[in-house]
Amino acid sequence: MNTKIGNVSNYLASLILLSMGLIYIFKSSFMPYHSAAVMQEWDEINLEFQSLILALMRAVSGGYIAMAITVAVMQKKFSSTKVSWLPPLMLIAGLIVSLTSIYATLIVRFNTPGEPPTALAIAGIVLLLIGYAFNRRSLSEE
Repeated sequence: MNTKIGNVSNYLASLILLSMGLIYIFKSSFMPYHSAAVMQEWDEINLEFQSLILALMRAVSGGYIAMAITVAVMQKKFSSTKVSWLPPLMLIAGLIVSLTSIYATLIVRFNTPGEPPTALAIAGIVLLLIGYAFNRRSLSEE
């Protein structure tokens, strides 16, 4: 049972990261909270600034997608081998991406009218922590 909960939690955390990554890589304009943050619509922004925003969104998307794949692959490997160093590695790697995302969203939230999806990153952290705890528990079942 511990392995199943660890699997579900980490796969859901991966799904959140993958979803955000895919949205950011394929979106052709900034997000609604970006518009609120700068108090302008996409077509009111000059081309150079649009290019900069899209480039930053693409860069962030690469990190989200890479981490989603990494956590999912490590969880799959852990499920079959129970290698003890995989749970902390998944947690640390996921926390780095999630905490930096929270930091970035809080900068926007506290300094602009924009309301970025901070709760989504927090949900990802909660899932990673649950996944870690249950993966560690499954080690003692062996």
